[in-house]
Amino acid sequence: MIKVLTTSFIFFALLAGCRSTSDERHNALLAQSSPQTIALLQHAIVKAKGGHPVALANNVFTKRSELFIDHVSAKGPDGLPILGAHNLPSEKFILQKSNQQCSLYYPKKQLSIVLEEVQCIVVNH
Repeated sequence: MIKVLTTSFIFFALLAGCRSTSDERHNALLAQSSPQTIALLQHAIVKAKGGHPVALANNVFTKRSELFIDHVSAKGPDGLPILGAHNLPSEKFILQKSNQQCSLYYPKKQLSIVLEEVQCIVVNH
């Protein structure tokens, strides 16, 4: 009886281990960039953090899996930056792949947004 329970436990432990690895998220790069891909990324960023769409380079996520968005310094009526307004931290986003699905991860809110029509490849680091 103990052998059967031990064997069953090992089997289910291995099965659970296999499931957890398939759900792992891996940093990724865009397979190819296009205006439609950029628009989907902009929409996902707005959905994650709110605000207005940000300008993204055509090669975003093609060389690095991370994107940092800096806040624009607020300026006073004299055109000079308002003191303390430039101390806001950058917003970080990570392109990831899990189960053949590309997603944009926003660590600040621990939010992952699936990018339905975006193709990406896992980064081998």
